[in-house]
Amino acid sequence: MARLSIKMLALGAVIGISTTLGVGASSAAPSTQSRVNTGIATSNIVEVNHRRGHWGPGYRRACTPGEAVSKARRMGLRNPMVTVRRNVLRVTGWRHGNRTAVVFAKARGCPIVR
Repeated sequence: MARLSIKMLALGAVIGISTTLGVGASSAAPSTQSRVNTGIATSNIVEVNHRRGHWGPGYRRACTPGEAVSKARRMGLRNPMVTVRRNVLRVTGWRHGNRTAVVFAKARGCPIVR
């Protein structure tokens, strides 16, 4: 059995106490511990997509004259012409040989008013 000196016993006690209290040399160095990931996203970064022709939701809020003409053509109007007013877009053209007009609201998706 090895003989323990009082000096070795005191030195061991000091090192043990300093490590438990955090007073040792390792606590003087900057902490490199990382934060615990809780699974909750804390980033303020929004997905950005810079591909050509890609626009996020809400880019076109109102019906444009081009969208109204496109929708009127899909409805069967030929030679459409647009009249823009305050709250509506009136598209006139020909359908089945008769002059026809369609009125769209200036809202997203160009809803038909009459």
